[in-house]
Amino acid sequence: MRNAAILALISLVLTAPVKGAEPGHHLNSVSAFLGVTSEGRRQGASTLGVEYERRLSAEWFITPAIEHVFGDLDFSIAALTLGYRLNRWAVYAGPGVEWGKQGNDVETKSEFLFRTGVLYEFEVDDLIVAPHAMVDFVADDIVAVVGVTVGINF
Repeated sequence: MRNAAILALISLVLTAPVKGAEPGHHLNSVSAFLGVTSEGRRQGASTLGVEYERRLSAEWFITPAIEHVFGDLDFSIAALTLGYRLNRWAVYAGPGVEWGKQGNDVETKSEFLFRTGVLYEFEVDDLIVAPHAMVDFVADDIVAVVGVTVGINF
């Protein structure tokens, strides 16, 4: 029941008309993420993901993202972050979950995570290129992720 309420709230936010957004700003973007994680929990593995950004105003945005980390241990991550833009810079933070098989276990294990990050966005017409630096707090571990998104505004 709680999951259905959260999904309904997120759906309302993503479909609500945006007031106060500056003319000329796109309200949506979809991007592919390619990055690498720090050593430790995710073994310095490659990360591939997809994210959708919805502008709530000229400064505020919400971004659901899903990623998969490839390496000795495979993990998947889903996160929902709220961000604030400062010209081309943006900072963001939000909750998420990490799941995957650990060791020789057949069972999938999941852990709560909290993601923080910063990005710098380059725009050329509708094309976006944005280097990211993120820190995920998972259980007792701190995982650094650096990478770049390439996407399109619409």
